[in-house]
Amino acid sequence: MKQAFALKPSVIAVALTIAAGSSLVPASAFAQTQGTTTGTAEESQPVAKVYVTGSNIRRINAETASPVQVITRDEMVRGGATSLTEVLKGISANVGGISEDRTGGFSAGASSLNLRGIGSQATLMLINGRRLAPYAQPEFQTTFVDLNSIPVGAVERIEVLKDGASAIYGSEAIAGVVNIIMRDSFEGVEIGGSVGKSSRGDGQQVRSTLSAGFGSLVDNHWNAYATLDVRQRKPMFLSNRDDYIGTQDWREWGYRDARTLYTYPGNIYWTDKATGKFVARTLDGNCPADRLVPASTQFGAGTQGNVCVFDDLADGDVNSGGKTDRIGITSRATWQINANTTAFAEVIAHQNKARVTGLYHWVAGQNGQPTGALPITSPQYPKDLIGPDGKTLAGGNGTVRVRASLKDLPGQGQDNKTDFGRYLAGVKGSIGNWDWESAAFASTSKVESHNTSGLLLTPFTQAYNSGKFIFGNAAGNADLLKSIMTDSVDGFKSSLYQIDGKISGELFTLPAGAVGIAAGVEARREKLTTSPDPLSVEGELYHHAQSPPGYTNSRTIKSVYAEMTAPILKSLEAQLAVRHDRYSDYGTSTTPKLGLKWSISPQVVVRGTYAEGFRAPTLVENSSDVRHAFLNGFRDPARCNATFKEGCNSSSAYDSGANPALAPETAKSYTMGLAIEPTSWLVATLDFWRIRRDNEIGTYDLTRVLEDPARYANDPAAVIVRDPLTDADKALGATAGEISLVKLLLTNVAVTDVRGVDLDLRGKFNFGEYGRLEPRLQLAYQHSYKYAPSLEDEQIQYVGTRGTPRLQGTFGLAWKKAAWQLSADAVFVGHMAPVGDYTVDCVYETEGFPALCENKIPSFTVFNLGGSYKGAFGVKDLKLGFAIQNAFDRKPPFNPYSGLGFYQPLHNPMGRYFQVSADYSFK
Repeated sequence: MKQAFALKPSVIAVALTIAAGSSLVPASAFAQTQGTTTGTAEESQPVAKVYVTGSNIRRINAETASPVQVITRDEMVRGGATSLTEVLKGISANVGGISEDRTGGFSAGASSLNLRGIGSQATLMLINGRRLAPYAQPEFQTTFVDLNSIPVGAVERIEVLKDGASAIYGSEAIAGVVNIIMRDSFEGVEIGGSVGKSSRGDGQQVRSTLSAGFGSLVDNHWNAYATLDVRQRKPMFLSNRDDYIGTQDWREWGYRDARTLYTYPGNIYWTDKATGKFVARTLDGNCPADRLVPASTQFGAGTQGNVCVFDDLADGDVNSGGKTDRIGITSRATWQINANTTAFAEVIAHQNKARVTGLYHWVAGQNGQPTGALPITSPQYPKDLIGPDGKTLAGGNGTVRVRASLKDLPGQGQDNKTDFGRYLAGVKGSIGNWDWESAAFASTSKVESHNTSGLLLTPFTQAYNSGKFIFGNAAGNADLLKSIMTDSVDGFKSSLYQIDGKISGELFTLPAGAVGIAAGVEARREKLTTSPDPLSVEGELYHHAQSPPGYTNSRTIKSVYAEMTAPILKSLEAQLAVRHDRYSDYGTSTTPKLGLKWSISPQVVVRGTYAEGFRAPTLVENSSDVRHAFLNGFRDPARCNATFKEGCNSSSAYDSGANPALAPETAKSYTMGLAIEPTSWLVATLDFWRIRRDNEIGTYDLTRVLEDPARYANDPAAVIVRDPLTDADKALGATAGEISLVKLLLTNVAVTDVRGVDLDLRGKFNFGEYGRLEPRLQLAYQHSYKYAPSLEDEQIQYVGTRGTPRLQGTFGLAWKKAAWQLSADAVFVGHMAPVGDYTVDCVYETEGFPALCENKIPSFTVFNLGGSYKGAFGVKDLKLGFAIQNAFDRKPPFNPYSGLGFYQPLHNPMGRYFQVSADYSFK
């Protein structure tokens, strides 16, 4: 006969607890236990008391009203993951996030989560239930915790709370909480390592880890351990990938040739006086046959001549994965002072060096640019355009324009060195039936961003405008390059200091059971300091985002919170929580949470939660930080149509800025779920969820701003600056001049309302001598994703658009028999519409490729295989393993997006990747 569900510290109790992702281990394995005895023989065994992510109250089982996904150590590593990014990016509740491999932006080598697709700021990251400092270098105005700053070697498990937890951990936990649980103690020595390489011959990786721990908490009353984790990976390049992944000539796949005029050494074009049409040619007349195309493909019908095109992907150094070197140490010491008091300390120190390469330097020589039109004094000025009087024969505005790639110069690169630290000391204990804990800690993130092979704006433009700089003449420019090339270093530091205390226990007993309560206080200080290179502040770096002056921004937050669990009936439990925060810069907020859990039977549980959230603008968002960058690959509808093509792949200066007048965001979230155990081998959970966020902080969507300029004409948060429309461009079909500046500043712009359902099926089949099989299916179905630019606007449905797939999921299958283990894991991203907004015309149809609008972007599934054997060569503690990521070498589906042939935010172009590993334990 089974025990009552509420007291069952078993597979099912835990699995029913954790909704969207269960864990097939006993609840007692997840926390320290405390034995109690009762009067009957059946109940005489010690009952586990545990702390579960989402609650500060120790419980007799792991179950709460909130859905929690637990990722075990085995699930983390069996598919070849060597970082938290690789572990967490693929979970069904995550939608993209900042990529460590992106070649644009500011945060090379850093990575973030984006639970429910509502922004990285809405996901709260914790280590052992406490915060950590955000990544010091903001991605424009996005603040996030860097997954790659946390060493993976000492991670015991990861718990993902998928409802609003603002009342428990922090008011900004709107989308959920990710709690990374490190080892509590360790005895012995473990060494391990792995090597890997992509099937394209790049991305070679070497990883090694060493753990050593001493002292027994039982025998010696103390324990101390440390884990050293080292990983090095060489870069991977898109040029090594097949088909549309490694080229911008996409005609074979039903789209246009997107190779650009920015070639090496360059192209020139001008307006013919007689016809008013463009005439174009290459700078040196020496272009490979597969790069020479009619100029009309770039400028539209009627353009005369041929041009040489450049393929940024095939000819450049664009990464599919950047170069990284990481080293980190995690350490914990525990001292049991007496039977009721324990002191502990934790240290995490990690360094991540990342290099990302992208485009070469390029030149747009025309009026209105720092590099003006090609000077007539240049040796490369067309001789047939110089009249007997020494003046130009070009029509229009009388200029010759240049488009060139400076491939003979070292390419632009970003080297980021990130030093992350977290240092904590605390003490905990018990007094009677009450548990207490207090700790103080400091967490810092320090980034040195080295921008390599930069060009000094003033001397370079002077050399160009005077005709001294010669395109394609590396030898002739050698002396000049010494005076115009430089490196720069920007510095950033983020810090968080906190002291906290909490107490929990049983307040009194109701007829249905004991009422548990927890209460705590926190005081923390947040600080951000930026120190940009003086050359960057002066705007003296060509093609480098001009930085605002350095600044320091800080604030203090004082918090008090309380939580109570009350058994209303034997089968019905309520969870009540409330948190009050006082910000030094944004006043106060009070965020409540209510949860209910109804145990209908030992096999069926119904549960639900309601929570409110409050997110004050970050130290970046409310600062004076306005970033001056450059935006590539956007479509300008006024200059991209059936007859004029120059604006189909536009580039422009780009300002993205903070706003000290921002107001806080508020949110409400709901979950309702069912957990059942229909048989002894299956656990199923189904959870419906909804999040509504008001007063959302963000920028307007550029596509909508360009499609409807009248609507945003007088809005200071959306400014588009254009050059005058030339007669030549107008004759070819352009309706507005070239964009010279896009300015999108942060504002309280929107309302977001998202809802969906999570399904988790987990089984366990025991085949006796043939081993056991453990399948697991997790699906996240997004029913709706509505967004309104303001409260006055009608909400726009985005679910199913590019970037917001309706369905994501994972399926894992593990077979275990004695020393053997085999696994197969599939990561699925559902199909999407080829547009990012249903209310905007499909750009491919506007460009003359309607077939790309008729078909959805297909779904993308990657299969990861793994296996291990313990006891190799007769050595019982030696484990050998292998992993093949993307085992079937699946390519992301074709979709032209931001200069690439695939949708990078959700699809990985790496291809098949092989890895072998070895681990040995000294007991």
